Amino acid sequence: MNKIATVLVLLIVMVSCKKEEMVSKDYAKLSGKVTNVQDSLITISSRNYAKSIKVSDDGTFSDTLKVSEDFFMLVHGTARTIISIKNGDNLNLNFDSEDLLNTAEFSGQGAGTNKYMASKMKLEDEYSLSNPSSFFELDKSLFDKKVSALSTKMETLLNNASDLDSTFTAQETEGNKRFMEYLSSNYDAQHVIFAPIAKGKPSPTFSYPDTNGKLVALEDFKGKYVYVDVWATWCGPCIQEIPSLKTLHSDFENKNLAIISMSIDKMADQEKWKKMVADKSLTGTQIMADKEWESEFVKGYGITGIPRFILIGPDGNIVDNNAPRPSDPALRTLFAELEI
Repeated sequence: MNKIATVLVLLIVMVSCKKEEMVSKDYAKLSGKVTNVQDSLITISSRNYAKSIKVSDDGTFSDTLKVSEDFFMLVHGTARTIISIKNGDNLNLNFDSEDLLNTAEFSGQGAGTNKYMASKMKLEDEYSLSNPSSFFELDKSLFDKKVSALSTKMETLLNNASDLDSTFTAQETEGNKRFMEYLSSNYDAQHVIFAPIAKGKPSPTFSYPDTNGKLVALEDFKGKYVYVDVWATWCGPCIQEIPSLKTLHSDFENKNLAIISMSIDKMADQEKWKKMVADKSLTGTQIMADKEWESEFVKGYGITGIPRFILIGPDGNIVDNNAPRPSDPALRTLFAELEI
């Protein structure tokens, strides 16, 4: 899931019973253990804060943080999630970096919010909330049924949660309400866009030049799965995916999979695109769309933000119109399910 979801973390907060530690502190403590260590560091960051915590050889970590915000991104290798931590918390988190979403465990003061958030992220993953098109591509009766089921699960999850701050609970209630309203109010307009690119529908096609000016078309790859990366040289998140994309290409080079990187740079920046392809030794098939955001393939998939990844089947039909990113373990899980 790329889905934001895709990528998730859990924390465990531990509260000391020592009398001298019952006073409010101006810092938080974060500790725990990582199984299948991917990196020597865990990074905690927000827009205005960043701190790296050392991970020992045995996977344990512990450090203090002085924070002025409530929510942060926790990153360890390819594992990432949003956590809540406040000054005064003593949060302990144990997780397996290869499956953070399903293995994270929290305890201690501050654990209540993080346990709820972890369960909410699992629900978001179950319903692919990072990809609202999965709702909008449905016929109205199925759409209404899916929205109703999601609303009930969100309400039940929040009602059953414990140790939540009242302000946080109110914000979640309002946020859930607004998301449901967003889905319902946008269905008609978005259904027109996404119904034609639902799973199993014929994919929009392309025929764009590679770095040598040779036209490359979707039909050239008939009989193979085609993983399309829509990107641009000016897109930071796109560039961050390049190492994972190159690894993916190396690992699946002899499989029934073609990897196509489609730049939507301006034609005036064609030489800049070619230079980046060469400088970064980009692999797979490199092509440039003809009209940036107005290119037929881009418009056909309703793409309004990049990077965007699309998986097309050997028959030319859509497998996933918003596939996981190369850095998301969910992509390899999908490939395994498809026996690529």
